[in-house]
Amino acid sequence: MKMYSEWASMSPKTETLGADSILSKFSNQVSSEVVAQVAKQLYNAILTGGKSSPGEERQVKTHQDVVWCMEVLNQGLDSSSDPGHVKDCVWIYCDWLTSLLPIPKAGIPSVVVQDPVRYGPLILKGLFKIFSPRKDLAPEKQAVFCHRVLRTIQTVAAESVSLASSVWHSVLMFLLAICDSLLSPPCQPDDLGGQMCERLLSALFEVWLLACAKSFPSPPQWKTLNELCQKLRHRPELIDVWNRCIVGLIRKLLPNLYGPDFPVPTPGTGNVDQQIIVSAQMSEDSLIQSWYRILHCIGNPCDLVQPSLIAQTQTFLQYAFLSQEVVEPSQHPCLSALPRIFLKAIRTVAFVSDSFLGLKTSQIDSKSFSNSGVVTTKDITTLPPVRRPTKSFSGMPSPSFTSTRVPPSSPLLNFITSNNQQSTSPRLEHEIGSQAPEFKPTVALTLHHPLRPKCATLLHLVGEWLFEAAIVGCAAHLSSNKYGSTGNLRRPGSSNDRRVFMQTSASESDTPVTPPGLVIERFDLGRAEALGALCRIVCSKKTGEEIPSVYLARFCLAVQQALKSSEGRNSPEVVSCFLLNAADLFRLDLDGINMLLSPVIDTLELILYPNSPNKSSSFNSPEIRRSCIQILISLLPLPLHFQGLPVRDMSHTLQSRSFGQYWKKLWALICASILNEVDWNNILLLLGAIFSSSADFQALEQRGAPAFSVGMFGADSDSYSNHSLSTTDYSIPEEPSENGDSPMSSIQTHSGSYDSAGLVAMVAATTICQRLISAWKTEVTVTVAVLETLDGLARLSIHKKGSSEAQKVVKSLCELIIWQCSRPPPAHSKDLHSAIVAAFQCLGSWLSPALLNEPECLSVVLEVIELGISGSTSHSSTGQPQVFKHEKLCKPVSLRVRDAAETLLYIVVELVDYFPSVLGASHIGSLLNEETLAARCGSSVSPKDFRYFATESGTILSLLEEPLGNHQDPQPTVTLVLRNPRGRFVWTMQHRQLSRHSSALRGPPPNPGLPLPLTNDLPPIETTPRCFPEVCDLAPEFLVDKSIPSCETVVQDIEDFDILNRLVEQQTLYEKHEIERRALESNERKQCQPPLPCTDFQAARLILSHLGMVTFSGKSEGLPEEIVPLDSEEVFVDLNQIDSFACRNVDTAFLLYVRTGQSTSQEILGNLNSFDSLDEQFLPFVNSLGWKNKSKLGDKRTRYWADATYELKFVLPDDSYQELVESSIDSSTSSKSGTSGTPVESQTLIVWLECFEDSLNFPTGSLIRRLYSSHPVSEVSTNATVIFIHPLRSGLLRIKLVGPSSKWATAPPLLDGHILSKRAVGTVLRQAVLHNARKRRLLFDNHQSPFARRKQKLLEILSRHRSPFVHTSLFHHPNTKKEDIII
Repeated sequence: MKMYSEWASMSPKTETLGADSILSKFSNQVSSEVVAQVAKQLYNAILTGGKSSPGEERQVKTHQDVVWCMEVLNQGLDSSSDPGHVKDCVWIYCDWLTSLLPIPKAGIPSVVVQDPVRYGPLILKGLFKIFSPRKDLAPEKQAVFCHRVLRTIQTVAAESVSLASSVWHSVLMFLLAICDSLLSPPCQPDDLGGQMCERLLSALFEVWLLACAKSFPSPPQWKTLNELCQKLRHRPELIDVWNRCIVGLIRKLLPNLYGPDFPVPTPGTGNVDQQIIVSAQMSEDSLIQSWYRILHCIGNPCDLVQPSLIAQTQTFLQYAFLSQEVVEPSQHPCLSALPRIFLKAIRTVAFVSDSFLGLKTSQIDSKSFSNSGVVTTKDITTLPPVRRPTKSFSGMPSPSFTSTRVPPSSPLLNFITSNNQQSTSPRLEHEIGSQAPEFKPTVALTLHHPLRPKCATLLHLVGEWLFEAAIVGCAAHLSSNKYGSTGNLRRPGSSNDRRVFMQTSASESDTPVTPPGLVIERFDLGRAEALGALCRIVCSKKTGEEIPSVYLARFCLAVQQALKSSEGRNSPEVVSCFLLNAADLFRLDLDGINMLLSPVIDTLELILYPNSPNKSSSFNSPEIRRSCIQILISLLPLPLHFQGLPVRDMSHTLQSRSFGQYWKKLWALICASILNEVDWNNILLLLGAIFSSSADFQALEQRGAPAFSVGMFGADSDSYSNHSLSTTDYSIPEEPSENGDSPMSSIQTHSGSYDSAGLVAMVAATTICQRLISAWKTEVTVTVAVLETLDGLARLSIHKKGSSEAQKVVKSLCELIIWQCSRPPPAHSKDLHSAIVAAFQCLGSWLSPALLNEPECLSVVLEVIELGISGSTSHSSTGQPQVFKHEKLCKPVSLRVRDAAETLLYIVVELVDYFPSVLGASHIGSLLNEETLAARCGSSVSPKDFRYFATESGTILSLLEEPLGNHQDPQPTVTLVLRNPRGRFVWTMQHRQLSRHSSALRGPPPNPGLPLPLTNDLPPIETTPRCFPEVCDLAPEFLVDKSIPSCETVVQDIEDFDILNRLVEQQTLYEKHEIERRALESNERKQCQPPLPCTDFQAARLILSHLGMVTFSGKSEGLPEEIVPLDSEEVFVDLNQIDSFACRNVDTAFLLYVRTGQSTSQEILGNLNSFDSLDEQFLPFVNSLGWKNKSKLGDKRTRYWADATYELKFVLPDDSYQELVESSIDSSTSSKSGTSGTPVESQTLIVWLECFEDSLNFPTGSLIRRLYSSHPVSEVSTNATVIFIHPLRSGLLRIKLVGPSSKWATAPPLLDGHILSKRAVGTVLRQAVLHNARKRRLLFDNHQSPFARRKQKLLEILSRHRSPFVHTSLFHHPNTKKEDIII
């Protein structure tokens, strides 16, 4: 390494370790006897704790005595000595080493205890011999002695208080020497090095870390360690121990660098299996230096790809010279483990980058993948199957990786327009399949930490290794020619070298054969891991962070090489690891990333299209397909956004294409995936992509952008419209298969006509419907998601009215409802009924006047409504006789289903082609009530003048018999205010003899032509009034004439007779006085005048009679049972209360603005005090959500949107905002009214982020408690959905969705990670809020719809205000008291 280039290595000095004894000059018998006696006595002294036997004194008292004893013990450790003495000598030396501890063992010579620094290095030199291979000891027995020595050294290093630097130097050099001696030779079966490898390396690194904490090693020692590790890279155990050491240092380093809150890797998860404990005494500077130096001690991990480089050591050369089987050092069998070692090394490097990113990973089974998009390759203990052996081109020490087989090239095909798909050779397909081992990756459990370092910092640290490892064996790696000859790096069967090899002479057939385990495909797992780590680093880019262009260029090159298919196939491991880690790649503001558009789309086609040639079986994993779909979703807005902007290709071999020309490919991929996908998580992603893309297409088509028609599929790629990048490019709303056709055939039929938004949406809708009926209807979650998507497509208003495709959709929905309702009773559940309700709601969105004009379509819809309301249909398909509706028993599937069916009936009868009314979409009914109508009539009329009636079904009628101030045209007028569960409606009716038009034409003539009065007055003729003519007096009387008795003869009660006489007398006097008054008047006669029109009518009985609610003849005279008069004096108060009940579902979403770095609710709410300093895109975005409605909402801080069944309010609260609790959406109102269910309102926050990372610190709980203060505390923040929106530099918007964890929490149309255009964001967000509200209501059985709440309240008013009046009340003014009526 460059950091040690100016320092000399201490490796030669390690050769001098190991001391020779003077006894080696004597015979083995003599030396053995001396060793036996001395070792026995010294060992017994230690066993007895230094106590001498009676008459025996200790003899080891001076330095000379200790030196002589060490000479004897060294001879005992020599390989030529008796193996029986080895144990005693080892035990003696290990006990003597404890003199370096604060409390040494008893029985050690006092000289050694007094000066342990002097004797410690000498003891280590003697113990070096025990680590030399011995023929007289079995490796297993010798390993026991070695373990004892290593354990003692580790104890001394850990428990010693203060060791001299010389002792530390000796200890480290001793460990380096024994590792070099045992582990540097090639691996051999059953040798001591193989048994002790991991133990030796663990001891070396543990003691080394202790030395870093207590006596930091010198640069020469670091260089010696570096050279030793590079000599031992053929040992897999080195990488394992190195990994554990890195884990321990990382766990200690991260809290020191980023604080205690920064996540640290947890042992037992992900790559963190074990760790080496780092001393707590290590200072921060020593920790940083140790971690950095140990990270680089093995050199460049990419060197492991070069067997010739790894084998360029003295021990490998010596083995090659002595071996008859190994021709070259690089052909040693132990080097077959290099691919596995390379994978482990790259995984450790990837672990370092993941740790600094704050990622927590966990190893999971391939069947339980998550969609986090962060996956790495699990450690593979067995190598995958290999290809045929390959041979090198020459006798050079560096072998070649060129294959002897030439497979036919089969480039990726265009699966959209071409039908001539080439088939894959069975042999090639078999070999490709055998190349891909099963993945057991690790998945990230957390997101990137906000305190993580910059991407450039990590790339400075490990980028060089990862970039090189990611292109191992590729053309870009070969062109670098870093290691001289590039032949040993070429991929077998790739590029032109394959043909060169086929032309080699026969003499070259004798060249050394490359081992099967070293073909370049073996290193694909490590290459995949490196590319995955690079993707995770790049995808962790923060808002506003800049990645150096040189790193982005190298990253794009690595991805391009990974996705490149030079021999007709892709490396399944590399492609899979890229896809699983690159879900966010196109969601970031990465410069130049669009250059990867073409290879990425080709890869998506390879995986998502069924039966793709050269497709590996590992690509069929649902997790890999999910990652492909996530990338596809992020690519969908690009063609419609950039349109004619050209895309630069990295290969420079393809003709430049525009973004718009990729639309057809991407949409065909979506449709093909939805037809073949079986994983329901992937289906939800595809459904969301279909809706958002259709909404964007429709918005672009409505705006009529000129660049769309030219640059979308046309040849003019230079016609690019800057209009798509405008900050004001938002769509502002204004108030206002049975025949057996395959959906894929529809896609192919219209493949050249994707420039019509209506056609695109209808093809998607019919495709979804067929899949729903054929495969998805049994899965409730998918069914509800599909219905939400279809509902959204219907709300786009892009389906052709009355088209055959729309009829197919309606019939499919009806078929789904019939199938769901007809399921057996055990299958009925809350979820199933929720799906039926969702189907009725979706069906209501698809109805249009043109569809209802089709008799067949209308019949099917009405039959489904009948099924929902009554539980059965009149037309039976089983041959049973028809049952008329009035004869059926109503047994609906559930009350919720019945309410949904009644709502659909209301839509069919009242709303289709009649909504919105003249009042706009903001209002369903009339704004008038009794107070406003009475004010129109004048001060003499009050709400008490209304007549109030109710029906048993829950309808209240208010009748006013006043002309509403229309005195110029007095007619019998009735104003009717009708309140029912659907709202309040007002009509005014006049009873006229002729229509207004006929009355105007046949009015009274101005001069009726009456005769003139006579001028001569004639004497008045006096006559006597008679009851009968005079001729009757001439007729004789008969007895029958006396059949009617006189009053005097029949009156029994004298009081009644007196009353009658008084009345007659009063009438007689009145007539007499009237005659006298007239006689006193002038005798002039006045001309007759027509009477004035009548202005006082009691016409209420007339309108009720016309409505069939009351009759006055026959047996049914009086009021029918269903009509009940109400007390007008008290009912009006309750009517005001019911008017406050909403007729539609009302939901509120709050819009918030978060500046960079803000994390408190007060700061966030304060941003909206003034709109002047906000992002210029924010207000156009707000306006795209709805319109201002001053009559309903009041100020500029609210946007309103409504349709026939739903109302949405988007509120921009400031720091002084207080929630206005409306009775229509307040649960307390329902409880006071005695309702059993409470209305459920969704809690939705739409947050505009200047910095995307601020979503991690967003105060959701405090804001929800502040904005939804009327909700119970238990519901606050637990059911909240937060939609984060972050504007990208490209002009697109990135979405992050955080919501409650439930089975229906993530579903279309808006999903986490969506990229939306400004044109479609308003439509998609509105549909998302509606979907969130509907899903929340479907989860509650006790939720009451507005229809049910109003109906229950109406029935309560009916029961409370029933009036006992009889029908005669219709003949007098409503304020007339009963005692004033004359009978």
